[in-house]
Parts: sequence; C-alpha cells; structure tokens
Amino acid sequence: MNIQAQKAVIIEQFKQLNDINLINAIKSILDYAEKKEESFLDIPESHQKLVCDRFDKVRKNPDSLIDWEEAKKTLRY
Repeated sequence: MNIQAQKAVIIEQFKQLNDINLINAIKSILDYAEKKEESFLDIPESHQKLVCDRFDKVRKNPDSLIDWEEAKKTLRY
C-alpha cells in the first residue's frame, strides 16, 4: 500500500472516531510532528548561502575535487 492509500485509510478511520481523548491525542501527535518538521527545515540563510557558494565553486572548477579514497587519507582518527 502506498503512502497516499495509507493516509486515506487513516483519514477514514479518524472520521469514525467519537472518543475526544483519542482525537486530542492524535492532534497532539500531529502538532508535534509538524513542529519537528518545521524546525528541521529551518536552515539559516547564511548556511544555505555557504552551501550554494561551495557548489558554485565546484561547478566552476570540477578538477579541484579529490577522490574519496584520497580524502580519507587526510582525515585524522
């Protein structure tokens, strides 16, 4: 079952609920999930710019990249 079908089943089940405590519990879970997703997606603009600048630098000079095996040799453990 794909995610859209699962959502449809859950929505139908939710429509049949009459227990206010269960409805409030589900609402709390959904509110928590929404806040968590929002905080995950809040990437500061300065960080976004830094990543974009690095991508631009690589696009302009792809030969500046080194092989992963070579990069691992420079790491300290």
